[in-house]
This record gives sequence, structure tokens and C-alpha cells, in this order.
Amino acid sequence: MKFSWHKTGLLQIIIVSVLLIWIIFRYQHTLNQLHPEWIMLGLGLGLLWSLRHNLHFPLILLLLIGGMLLYQWLFVLPSTMNWLQREISAESKIMVNGRIRQRVISKESIRLNLNNVEVFKGKHTQWLPEIILNLPKTKRRISSFYLGRHLQVIGRLNEVSVENNRLSLTFSDFRYRNAITPQSSLSRRLDSWVMQLTDRARFYLSNQALSLYLPLTLAKRTYTSRETAKTFRESGMAHLLAISGLHIGMIYGIFLLLVRGLGRLSNRVLENPHYHASSHLISLTGIWIYLLLIGMPTPAFRAVCMLSMLVAGRLLGQIHQPLYALFATALFFIFLNPAVIYEISFQLSFIAVFFILWFLPLYPLTHENDSFRRRLLKYCLISIGITTAVMLGTGPVVAATFERITLETFWLNLVMVLLLGILVLPCCLLALLVSALSLGNLPFGFFEKNIFSLTEMVVESWYAILQNLHSWGSWASFNITLDWGPPHFILYYTFILGLSKLLIYRFQKRN
Repeated sequence: MKFSWHKTGLLQIIIVSVLLIWIIFRYQHTLNQLHPEWIMLGLGLGLLWSLRHNLHFPLILLLLIGGMLLYQWLFVLPSTMNWLQREISAESKIMVNGRIRQRVISKESIRLNLNNVEVFKGKHTQWLPEIILNLPKTKRRISSFYLGRHLQVIGRLNEVSVENNRLSLTFSDFRYRNAITPQSSLSRRLDSWVMQLTDRARFYLSNQALSLYLPLTLAKRTYTSRETAKTFRESGMAHLLAISGLHIGMIYGIFLLLVRGLGRLSNRVLENPHYHASSHLISLTGIWIYLLLIGMPTPAFRAVCMLSMLVAGRLLGQIHQPLYALFATALFFIFLNPAVIYEISFQLSFIAVFFILWFLPLYPLTHENDSFRRRLLKYCLISIGITTAVMLGTGPVVAATFERITLETFWLNLVMVLLLGILVLPCCLLALLVSALSLGNLPFGFFEKNIFSLTEMVVESWYAILQNLHSWGSWASFNITLDWGPPHFILYYTFILGLSKLLIYRFQKRN
């Protein structure tokens, strides 16, 4: 399957130019309100990139995603509209399950954007990536429709229509409640196991330490105190309390160090030709077991999938570009659920990783013969480079979504992430392991008690450092309304990526 690069490049210019002109002249919305044109633009760029590099697997996956989206727009939406119009004529009640992504309140109605939607009527069920609900407004109901809630609405429809390839339902009367998803026996057992570990940690840790320990180990943020949540949110460090790519990378590194440390105890293991690959596979297995035990939170699941693809590809000699693993993971999640592209967490996580990998050639390389001082200097430069890349990539999206820019995240990341990887996360994981092995025994055992005492001291010291740094650098947080449309985002990212590509070219040419 051969393709001439000059023909593919000409095709790129024509298709991208037409799509950009179409988007600029048709829509003036923010980036979060992704329309089908944005999705098709991304698919088109991915197809052309796959053709250029002769990558067959992502090419097939992209074609499947495009076919699935076209099927949704051309067949599922029209058939669902016909079905619902018949239900309106019969004055029947329908049920809608979904997660609230956006809420708009007007004088007479409440407008909700739901994703991961299921529409029920008797045995008839229809799944849709996203719909719009228009509900009659009453004062007692407004506060109940908070973002992220899994909602179930039951009522009679007054009107059904299509807005920007999204189904729009208008209810004349309705009632609502939390959408309940039936749990499997495995999920119930895992929840019970997590609750046991949570209760055991409450024996040893103060409320302040517990509010940091639980998110870092079991992905449970319900115990986070208001003061702690406020400090992390205002300082821009809230991502440290969510098990995501940063934590998964650190945990994988800890597992790898432990496995290789144990392997060095035996010369026979050390001389085994499969020692390098086996250490990676054992560490990867440990990450998957840990992910399963904590309930597979979505950000962590995305990170583990990408890590698995990258490690497996490197071991098999098939993947040498981290960007390939990133795009393949993104396409995999979009293929499983197209509505994920509308989630801000999905956008921010992949933009951050993309910019980290894009600037990869500019980071200094460490060598075994480097002195300690030189290696430390290189690690500092790498941290500064990664932090700068992430802020350049996610800054506009964060400002447009949260209407806030926090410049102090630059130096806070340099300090807090380093301490998280060296001290906080290892202590928390050790305490989790010891408490898991101690289940069934009485609490306040000598070893377990001392481990949790150490963990409490480390975690509270880490939080105290954040408080002190935040009190000094709070002046660097600004409230801002960034009302950018697609042209602004296109120009910004084109300029940043183009400038960085020029710098990378000059840097590689000099070396």
C-alpha cells in the first residue's frame, strides 16, 4: 500500500483548507461546543497522517469511526425522530438516562445537554452520544441539575427536532431522579474492598490527611474537605488529586524499580535475555491489577491504555513514536464512545500529553556517565520544559472553560510534582499495600500504625508546602473571560505548533 507523499501533501492542503473555511464561516462557538465539522476535520487529518506514514491499523480504525458517526447522523437520528414523533401522537411517556454536560437556564425553561444517553419506551431502547433536553422551569428543580449528574427523566414529549446533528427533546411534563446503573457481582466486590480500605485508613489518618490519601490511592474524592479542595482548585493543582497519566506514569516507574531491584538479587535472573521485557510486562500487569482494584476511573483507564500500547509496541519493535500511541488511544476511546470527545477531561488530558510529546526533541537527554550535578540540572530543565508545554497547550481551553488563568501552576508543578513522585505517592502506596495485607486483622498493628503515621506526616507536610507557596503566589491567578471562536483557536495552535516545529528543526540541525 504505497502513497506518493507529494500527492498526499497536496490533498492535505486542499481538504484542510476547505474544511477550515467551512468551519470559520459557519460557526462562531467556543471549542468545547464541538460540531460534526470539527469531528470530520480531525478524522480527515488522521486519515491523511495515516496515509503518509502507511499506518494500516489507525487507518482502518479511523474509517470505522467515520462510518459509525455517519451511521448515527444519517440513520439513527432520523429513525429515532420518527419513533419519538409517534410517541408524541400517542401521548406516551418515555424515559431518558444520561449525564449532564451543560446547563442553560432561561426565564421559561431549563436546557440540558446530556451525553451517553439511553432513550427507553417499553422494550424499545435507543443509545445516542448526546441529546438536548428542554424542560419546563420550576424553582425547586434548578439546583438539582448540576453538571456531571447521572440523570433519569420520565415524562411526555411536546416536540422533537434536530439541532447541529443532536436530537432535541422538549418535555411538556416530567419527573426526574438519579439514573441507577445495575452493578455486576465483581463491581460490588470491588466496591466492598475499597470501602474496607477506606474505613481502615480512617482509623489512622486525620481528616486532613485522609482527604489527600484517598484520592491519591483509591480515586475517592468524596472525603476531600472544602478547604483542601479550595486550595487545590485556586492554585491550579486539582489535577494532582485525580489518578491520571501523571500518577500512572509514576506508579509504573515505582513498580518497574521494585521489579528490577528484586531481579538484581539473582545473577541468574539478571543474565536472562528476557529480563528487560519481563520487568516491563510484570510492571504493566501490576498497573492493570491496581486499576481494576480501584474501580477503573476513566482518566486512569485512558492513561493505562496508552501506556500499555506504548510499552507493548516498544517491546515488539513496532511503535517508536509516542504520538502514535497517543492518537491510537484517543481513537480507541472515541470508537467506544463518540460522546467522550465532548468531555473537557478528555480534551485536556490528550492536549496536555500531545504537547508534552510534541516538544520531546527539545528536552535534554540524560546519560549514565553524567555527573550527579549535570543529571540534576537536566532533570530540572526537563521539568521546566514539560510544564511549559502543558501550559501552552491547555491554557486557552482552561481559560475558555473555567474563566480563570493561574500562572502560579508553573512553579507549583515544579515543586509539588517532584515531591509527589519522590515522597508522597510511594508512602501512600506503601500504606495502601500494608492495609490491604492487614485486612481481617485488628487495626493498630505496630508496622501498619507506623507506616500510616509516616504517611500522615508526609502528606500533611506536602499540603503545608502547597498552602505556603499558594499564599505567596496567589497574585498570579486571574479571572478572565476568553470568548474565543474556532478561528482564534486555529490561529493560536497553528502558531504555537509551527513555531515549536521551527525550534525543533533548528535544534536537531545544530546537534
